Amino acid sequence: MGDVNGDWSELPRCCVWKSNNFATKRILMKYLVSILLFTAIQVQLCAKIIMTPYLQAVTTTSVYVLVECDKPDTVNILYGLTPAYGLIAKTEAAVLTTAKTPTWVHRILLQGLTPASKYYYQATQGKSISKVAVFSTAVTRGMPFRMVWMADCRTGTDVFARISGDMAAAGPVVALYGGDLCHSSKYKSWKAEFFIKEQLNVASQVPFFNSTGNHEGWEHNTRAFTQGPESASGTQEYYSFDYGDLHVLCLNTMLPHGPGTPQFEFAVKDLAQSRQTWKIVISHVPAYCSGGHGEETDMVAMTREIFEPDKVDLVLTGHSHFFQHNLVNGIHHMVIGSAGAPLHKPKKAAYTVAQAREHNFAVIDVSALKIKIAVYNEDMKLLDSLELAK
Repeated sequence: MGDVNGDWSELPRCCVWKSNNFATKRILMKYLVSILLFTAIQVQLCAKIIMTPYLQAVTTTSVYVLVECDKPDTVNILYGLTPAYGLIAKTEAAVLTTAKTPTWVHRILLQGLTPASKYYYQATQGKSISKVAVFSTAVTRGMPFRMVWMADCRTGTDVFARISGDMAAAGPVVALYGGDLCHSSKYKSWKAEFFIKEQLNVASQVPFFNSTGNHEGWEHNTRAFTQGPESASGTQEYYSFDYGDLHVLCLNTMLPHGPGTPQFEFAVKDLAQSRQTWKIVISHVPAYCSGGHGEETDMVAMTREIFEPDKVDLVLTGHSHFFQHNLVNGIHHMVIGSAGAPLHKPKKAAYTVAQAREHNFAVIDVSALKIKIAVYNEDMKLLDSLELAK
């Protein structure tokens, strides 16, 4: 056979082929592993933040940052009391939306924060980096603060853009929203109608809480794009929270809420147990409303059986697209219901204090002694004001 080390030509063809095939396989395997590792690294590096991060479920010591990305890879939030940050938090969960090209809404919980303090934050995913934004943690009891309210923006994005600018200019530290944030719960509706540039400028700096409306519904994308606080309700569907001297019960009128339902029973216990100076209720559908969609039986029952005995100070709602201030048995029911949606015509009832067929939102100042509410249209014309005192 000859010296195989010196003359490969004398080896049988099958032996030469097997030797070369084994060597080739090893080379190919190493090459494929390298390619896969390189691809994985490149995919991670190419992961992209596709929407301005925004804030939810703020407390005195924590807040959620929600970040929509085109990959489920970990999002990091750099944050701190100065632009130098010093702290980092990572994705707690990532919820897939219904977008045709998959996107994930990451939830990152910032904890151990100082009450009533300004924090800087920035999101990163791979090489993708968001702009720096600033927010304030919730104040403690005895400290005054300003918040804003709006509902029913839907398809009226030009009006909503102006109202979002007005809300930002008012300088709130927290926002309450009354649902119908978009015309439907479809992904494109959320992105085109609610998450417009002007609103993201607000939501990236001012944490908001939303009472779900009938148009976005308690659907998959609503659950993906919103995050409620921890509450005795044990659910994201409806909940309550404290902010300064204020207690807020956030209802979900898209789910059963009449007598005997879990939501009704939660409201009974929640308001009875609260010892905050002020108690307010937010919901999409109002109990008392004249014109538009009118009154709602289950909300009327909840008002009579719970809100009135437990001395709720104020109920903020939307659903009917106008402004209407109603006073029933000592409770102010304010329908502040179109930050862009097509306007309805209000009808004056015996309980109506003021009304206007205008787009609207409210600026609300809260202290231990007073609540001051100013309702404006998109041109900052004052439509109504109210002062409550203890």
